[in-house]
Amino acid sequence: MTFVQGLIASGYKFDDENFDDCYVKTDSEGFIHMYQEGEDENEWNYVKMTEDFDVITEKTFALN
Repeated sequence: MTFVQGLIASGYKFDDENFDDCYVKTDSEGFIHMYQEGEDENEWNYVKMTEDFDVITEKTFALN
């Protein structure tokens, strides 16, 4: 299973209209979780934010 397939299986939806080509999911507490493919190969960005778009966590990581 690829990383993207794992995101989709976990309930993430691709949103190119509202979140600029991100895989997005809102959890039961109202937090928005987003994954976006980075500029470098196998690089991804993750952001967790409130429903008011206040960023709580932001990480960039590489898939190995």
